[in-house]
Amino acid sequence: MRLHYGIFVAYLVYLLVRLLEEVLNLIPEKAVFAFARFVGRTVYVLFSDRRAGAVENLTIAFGSERSKEWIALTARKSFEHVGLLAAEFFLIRRWTQKDMAERIVLEGKLPYDLAMMPGNDGILLLNSHFGCFEVSAATTKFLGMRLNLIATPLKNPFLSRYFETRAGGAEDTGIHFHPHKGSAKTLIDLMRGGHMVACLADQRGDVERGVMVDFFGTKAPANEIFAKFAIDGRARVLPLCTIRMEDGRYKSIFGEDIRFTVTGDQRTDLITVSQLFHNQFEQWLRMKPEQGFWLQRKWRRKPRRKRSRKKLNN
Repeated sequence: MRLHYGIFVAYLVYLLVRLLEEVLNLIPEKAVFAFARFVGRTVYVLFSDRRAGAVENLTIAFGSERSKEWIALTARKSFEHVGLLAAEFFLIRRWTQKDMAERIVLEGKLPYDLAMMPGNDGILLLNSHFGCFEVSAATTKFLGMRLNLIATPLKNPFLSRYFETRAGGAEDTGIHFHPHKGSAKTLIDLMRGGHMVACLADQRGDVERGVMVDFFGTKAPANEIFAKFAIDGRARVLPLCTIRMEDGRYKSIFGEDIRFTVTGDQRTDLITVSQLFHNQFEQWLRMKPEQGFWLQRKWRRKPRRKRSRKKLNN
């Protein structure tokens, strides 16, 4: 009985999300984005813990360079940015090739043109929680790239399937989804076979078991699995980020190869490659800090709440 109730609730949530998408696509885009900014500002005001996390991250990154006022303003703008990301998530999936041609500005695409020429090199398409990463995915579709994307499945099976197939499925989008757990060997084999794998590689690592990198001058735990993909997959690492422009368009910026030399010392190689990745992430964040995803603590975990004496006594 409980199982059937859980499925019913999951399906109901799925229907509500579908309804929200339909409504957002009927409303003029300017109104949708205005509402998205409002939602972002509301979350900034109401969720003090998330606000504190964003301010803490920005203070660690820019505290020696910027004022407290700038940090607070940038934190608020980053919440507005997240609101816009949520709106874009529902809007851009319906973009046609004509829409993408009008909305996406390409910069520095030559490395990708060369990389896509016949050869045996696999490609790790390096992205992060910066800018408009959903538009980055639309950019790969626009350019006809076929890639394998690492994604965390949602607990709601109806939403997971819908989000992975609603843009037409792998045959139309060229994007094959792989769960973040249990897919490492498959993804490495794909890159060794000349395929492209895309990932958001700025995820926080485990302090005890992960590797530490220098990030804005402060040590931060990095998830070494992405460096392992590049090393074991013998892949070319090509960075891509997309920023939102003032005129409503998006600029997808293709970077030069991130080159590295493997020494054979696994720990050293993982640290070296992870550091190169974070150098790129820091460069992006310095370009448009208000388009960073500062809500999640990068350097430190959320402080644990002190247990009450009553709980300790129990």
